[in-house]
Amino acid sequence: MNRVITNDYYIALECKDLQANAMSIDCTGTYVLLAGRRCIALRNLDEEYENIFKFPRSSKYDVGAAEWNPTPQNKELCAISTNERLEILNWRDETLSVSHSLRAHTRAITGLNWHRFDPNVLATSSVDTYVNIWDIRDPRKPTLSLSNVAESSQVRWNRISQYLFATAHDGDIKIWDQRRGPHPLQYISAHLVKIYGLDWSPHIENQIASASEDHTVKFFDTSNPRKADYLLSTGSPVWRARFTPFGNGMVTVVVPQLRRGGDNCLHLWNIANRATPMHTFVGHRDVVLEFQWRPSKHDDPNLQLVTWSKDQTLLVWKIEPILQKLCGYEPDDLSIYDDNSSIGAIDDVASTISSKKTSNIQPLQQEFSLLNVHIPNLEVKNMDVQMRTVTASCKINNSMASMQVSFPNAYPHGVAPVFQLMPGSNISDTTSSQLLQTLNHLALQRVSKNRTCLEPCLRQMVLTLEQLSVDVDSVRSFERVYVEPSISAGGYNDAYIPFPRTSGAKFSSVNTLVCFGRPILTRRLGSKSEAGTPRALSALENIMAKRSADQMTVSAYYFQKQKQRSRTKHALSKTANKAMVHVYDATNLFLVSRQLAEEYILDGDVATICKHNAAAAAVVGRKDLVQAWSIVELTLTKRQAEDDGRWSDHPCGDKLLISLIKHYASHEDLQMAAMLCCIFGKHQQNSLRKASLKSIFSPMHLAPSKRWFKAGGSPYHTIPPADIITEGRVLPIFKSTRSNSLNNLRAEDTMTSLAPPKIPYVALYEYYKIAYAETLHRWGLLFNRAEVMKFTAIQPEPYKGAEFIPDCPTCQTPTKNSVCPGCRKIPLHCIICKMAAKASVSCCLICGHGGHTDHLQMWFQRKNDCPLCGCHCLFETAYTLGT
Repeated sequence: MNRVITNDYYIALECKDLQANAMSIDCTGTYVLLAGRRCIALRNLDEEYENIFKFPRSSKYDVGAAEWNPTPQNKELCAISTNERLEILNWRDETLSVSHSLRAHTRAITGLNWHRFDPNVLATSSVDTYVNIWDIRDPRKPTLSLSNVAESSQVRWNRISQYLFATAHDGDIKIWDQRRGPHPLQYISAHLVKIYGLDWSPHIENQIASASEDHTVKFFDTSNPRKADYLLSTGSPVWRARFTPFGNGMVTVVVPQLRRGGDNCLHLWNIANRATPMHTFVGHRDVVLEFQWRPSKHDDPNLQLVTWSKDQTLLVWKIEPILQKLCGYEPDDLSIYDDNSSIGAIDDVASTISSKKTSNIQPLQQEFSLLNVHIPNLEVKNMDVQMRTVTASCKINNSMASMQVSFPNAYPHGVAPVFQLMPGSNISDTTSSQLLQTLNHLALQRVSKNRTCLEPCLRQMVLTLEQLSVDVDSVRSFERVYVEPSISAGGYNDAYIPFPRTSGAKFSSVNTLVCFGRPILTRRLGSKSEAGTPRALSALENIMAKRSADQMTVSAYYFQKQKQRSRTKHALSKTANKAMVHVYDATNLFLVSRQLAEEYILDGDVATICKHNAAAAAVVGRKDLVQAWSIVELTLTKRQAEDDGRWSDHPCGDKLLISLIKHYASHEDLQMAAMLCCIFGKHQQNSLRKASLKSIFSPMHLAPSKRWFKAGGSPYHTIPPADIITEGRVLPIFKSTRSNSLNNLRAEDTMTSLAPPKIPYVALYEYYKIAYAETLHRWGLLFNRAEVMKFTAIQPEPYKGAEFIPDCPTCQTPTKNSVCPGCRKIPLHCIICKMAAKASVSCCLICGHGGHTDHLQMWFQRKNDCPLCGCHCLFETAYTLGT
């Protein structure tokens, strides 16, 4: 192949037979590794002629990811992932060998990343929801394994902090500290769809970027991750987004599987100017699979970007100083490279210029480049890095304020900037005094923690002028001070506390739908900027920042003083201020019927029960239930006639009943499933009733029975007992969750390690009966509930309350029974009728006299004292019980 060189790039390799889909460059920038299913190739980028080292490999899986060790200590090591296996390759003496094979994941590895400070540590993420930290000195098992609910698509170590790393799970990001074990430091809800790429900033420790399928790249500050600092819209799903090693640049590439319109290009962006790409790299004939920055040489001012495409072409792009300048980076004076001085002298000059920029200009220039200039009602007129000043103007209604901000040399290390109103401002002296006081207070808060304050101060300037323009004629005046999240009422800790619900709807287990919403008044008074419900309590920080601490409440967010002003303009009804709760009858939406519950019976022989229940189902128009009850009658009647037990194994025997129960349970007809379980239980062995509730609801019994349901069930793989469910529907409806990791698991895979019990359907049968009994209890059908509970394996709890034990008047033997076990006489006689009391009786706790309940009730309707001793039974008993 002839080497093709253009002004933008040169082709380093073009080999159609490689079929590689993973690429990586070593820490020296010399070798590039290309890995595929059939072979692994290495190319020396420093050599002019094409010299490729090929090493065949035999595997039925493609290589998912590849990465060289970034440290000089282990620069010869490279890691590649093949399905669930991780291989560590050793490149030495032009020979590639496998030094370690790491296995712990059970599903395909989706990402890997070497530690930038420890040469022996790397991290892997997998579809099996685990993130493993490995030490190649002990490759037998991971040193740390982190479990998640959703699959892990990416893992990246922080480039500055040696203990922090980030993982991506669908649309969420988790920040971990290696020292803290299995608990993440931060949880960032970044995107609504899957994240394909993560990258930490090489200059800012707490800045991370996420590339997603939603056509955006978002930048987050991990110390304050409630919302994205910046958002970059690309117009296409983003496969990878990585920071440039210079300035404020970012390189993005489209998702290979979801490319739109044949986009085979890479785009270079300036984070400070996200409207359009600064440069587009055009040269590949197919989608780009991987790209990496090549470590720069000391004698070359041009940086290099290496890309590998599906067209099996390796291109090396030259990033000239003009492109670096477009990304906010000022390269060193290029004239020094034309000098014939030694490389050591060049390094000295470069280090001198770099130290000068770092000490004076670079931090402020970086803050200027990251400033969001699209703040409403604010115009940034001038940003002068040399003079260290910024001029901005804010216009609210008829109020105009022009502010100049001057930054001392020591800023932001404990020294605040100086704020000065410029000519052209038309605000009053009182307003200007309050504005300067507020900005100075905020700036001191920020710089006391060595934080920059330009953008927060500009935003606070707009907020303060908005409030002061509204309250200019009001007696009340507030000092609207920006409060740091750590000390505010909402605060950083409130970022994880959800805002109270202002509207919602929920189904109950009695076929009712309960809905509630905000009052009409609060919806009319809400401004466009405050529309909707805040995401967390910490959102009150920005909304209620100007109000005092006692007013910073949830009610103050909705009921503000605009309410009083609005009454003068609009006469609202008294009910507009009331939040209404609406209860709807949703009986027609569910298969559980109260009418059937009242008509169904369980007492009697099987034929009578089935015929009666079929007739009840026919009355309500449920023809499917009529057929089901008829089938059950035929099946169980035939089973009673067969004494040898052969009918139980017949396809129309027990298997047919089990299939019916499974059918109605899968269609959420809890009522029919529970009734069939009770009928089926009439012929079950008595040993089933002796099983304890604890053993029945154990995970060992529940897991096999879940094979009846569709894949993608509960993310916790458990079914809670019905007695702990206090709201909502009690039928175990398996909902599809945002996480798709468990949906990818086959039911057979999840059950291989569990030994199935002898009767796998007992657990769910008991669940259906208990859940149906709970529904009957909520309907008030207590007798029907008692009939259902007779067929459960739950033993009634022993009575633990107070008991009345009379002494037999004949033999003086205490007895709990209605007949004395010693003399066989009735121990209790009614004090009214003098007859033996064997039915419902009542007794006084003080004197011990009693009798038939109805006789005592008639007596105490007219009298207040005991018929025998004159004891005030009702008063004394009530006093003793504390009622």
